[in-house]
Amino acid sequence: MPHIMEVVIFPARDGVDPARLQAAALAITPVFAAMPGFIARQFGATDDGRYADVITWQDHAAADLAARQVMEIPLCRAYFALMDEENMQFTYFKQLS
Repeated sequence: MPHIMEVVIFPARDGVDPARLQAAALAITPVFAAMPGFIARQFGATDDGRYADVITWQDHAAADLAARQVMEIPLCRAYFALMDEENMQFTYFKQLS
């Protein structure tokens, strides 16, 4: 069974300092790492202010469980609050290689 890549591409909300967003993103990596089915996480940015948060999960069930659990964790909600959700793209991919 292929792993699942959870890909979120987004800009920050207006007025959010890039360093604050990056610190918040990195702060929750241990939260994801402790979840069942977690494999890896990558976080990156473009020069024009968009961010990519990519998490690889063992399977879709692990990704779905994590998606529900993170909404109950204040540290994760604080990170999500920095995102411009109106301009966010959120997609699951089957990892092919």
